[in-house]
Amino acid sequence: MHSSCLISLALTFGALAAPGPTSFVLIGDSTTANGTSLNSGGWGNGFCASLSSGTPCINTARNGASTGSFVANGFWDAAIAAIKAEVGVGRRTLATIQFGHNDQKIAGPESMGKNLTSMVQQIRALGGEPVLLTSLTRRSFNSDGTINDTLQPWATETMTVASQTQTRLLDLHKTSIKYCEAIGPPYCHVLNKSPDDNTHLNEKGSTVFGRMVADLLVGSVPSTELPIITNAALSYNISHGIPSFYS
Repeated sequence: MHSSCLISLALTFGALAAPGPTSFVLIGDSTTANGTSLNSGGWGNGFCASLSSGTPCINTARNGASTGSFVANGFWDAAIAAIKAEVGVGRRTLATIQFGHNDQKIAGPESMGKNLTSMVQQIRALGGEPVLLTSLTRRSFNSDGTINDTLQPWATETMTVASQTQTRLLDLHKTSIKYCEAIGPPYCHVLNKSPDDNTHLNEKGSTVFGRMVADLLVGSVPSTELPIITNAALSYNISHGIPSFYS
């Protein structure tokens, strides 16, 4: 049944038509951040690895961050500085924003929504292009094989902000749930940072979900405008609900 998943071991790469100068600034919590400790690890590394050589991909996401603490602890200032610098040298600068995991712990969705709206407005004022992402799913399953989802209200709030501010939206929450339910718990947990960590990603998980983000972006922006390297085998696995990297 899953013999075709072996195609993930033979990754097929091919460059798209050359885009103009583009850069990326990633903003979010530990499910975007580069994994540097046990309780961390997101899709950021995998996404940055999907870009053409020399494309700036600046990951300012931080472990434990909510939309409020990201600003209060100075990480927003770092993201703003990166956006200013990239816009200043004439690059089209896409700034991805993904929160929810930690906002969920401290306040209702509307609080996060106000903060997201402010972030979108500030990025636009700098000449950057905000891209809102709904939260990467946690990989906790019910007994029937469905995801035990508690993040949907925060995903819905992100979608509301995207609609109200006319901001590009990537529904990572919905797409990651669909994929995890398709491949099932054993294959999905291969992507965990540690066996019992259903939130953070190991290197394989970052590759899979980073590619998922890249594919969602390609579906939202004309592919010739993006410096994204294709990985047809992995994209096929994701879109067809086939596990990767499980051996």
